[in-house]
Amino acid sequence: MFRVIEEHEQGRLGALDLGHGQVKTPVYMPVATRGAIRVAPLEQVNQIGFNLILNNTYHLVLRPGLDVLEQLGGTHRFMAWNHNVLTDSGGFQIFSLKKSRKIRHDGIEFKSPIDGSTYFFTPEFVAHAQNVIGSDIAMQLDICLGYPASTEEAKKAMDITLRWGERFLKADRIEGQKRFGIVQGGFNTQLRKESARLTAMQPFDGFAIGGLSVGEPEEMMFDLTAEVLSNLPKGAPKYMMGVGDPFQIVVLSSMGIDMFDCVQPTRHARHGWVYSWDDGPQIIVRGKHKFDHRPLQYQPQYTYSYLHHLFKAGEPMGMLIATVENLSYMADLVGKLRNAIASDTVDSLKEEIRLQWRKRIISE
Repeated sequence: MFRVIEEHEQGRLGALDLGHGQVKTPVYMPVATRGAIRVAPLEQVNQIGFNLILNNTYHLVLRPGLDVLEQLGGTHRFMAWNHNVLTDSGGFQIFSLKKSRKIRHDGIEFKSPIDGSTYFFTPEFVAHAQNVIGSDIAMQLDICLGYPASTEEAKKAMDITLRWGERFLKADRIEGQKRFGIVQGGFNTQLRKESARLTAMQPFDGFAIGGLSVGEPEEMMFDLTAEVLSNLPKGAPKYMMGVGDPFQIVVLSSMGIDMFDCVQPTRHARHGWVYSWDDGPQIIVRGKHKFDHRPLQYQPQYTYSYLHHLFKAGEPMGMLIATVENLSYMADLVGKLRNAIASDTVDSLKEEIRLQWRKRIISE
């Protein structure tokens, strides 16, 4: 399922063999939460270079519903996407429904924000739902905490997540599907190490780190990740959930993370941020771009001036162009990252990204 092709001092190159084709790692996964990348056709997403995207079980269960997906044969056919899909279980989304959910030892009860109807997610139901969806990689149901969280809260969430992981693995799965466990433990070093060690004892196909990149200091995230990785099997794929910041992707890859996902690049695009290797992230609605006739990096048929006009005029085409530009940047980023790992030049790439995303970010 996963092979480490090359291992270097600052990262590794691997390959995920999944039901809808091989995926090279490190990899960034665009987020198609409800079965779509917002404002970008999936055919174009594939043309950019992506063959693994993320769907969310929680959102697809609420709408269109498992009955629809079952009749159509799963999300691949539903989306017209003949490539790989990883499904998040929805634990993070459910936890955010603080006033309308109850966490019990056997699952999570919550009310739909769409129509107020009651749902009960158990590890077994989440496994069944991801079978109906047709997930190439299915994630266990977990409990994710925000920052900060007490040691008591983190211990309780960790223990429940571990029990749910065991139950998730016992549930039936579709042929070829891979299942990942999720390491929790809040922001406590010892709990993170314990969670990683105990999760690693279960026969998961891969391991994800959840509950980080939720508002904690960046260095804390890096330190906790290092502790987790030291307690997970080296040969298994490692997935950092919810990280899409380019600098963090490079740093975490150099530590041994193989997979990333985040809505940040597409959300930024919809709010007028455009990624570039020359200038870093730019806010396209700023006045300096009104007469900026330079071509975009990945779509040179368009200029910054034209994109500025589209956003100012409220034309949806602007969001599409910006989304394609940012996803093209992310595909280029992981391509450059794989080359940097192979040539032992990760430090150079890290500094280039740092200058773009730390020193010059949104500067005028």
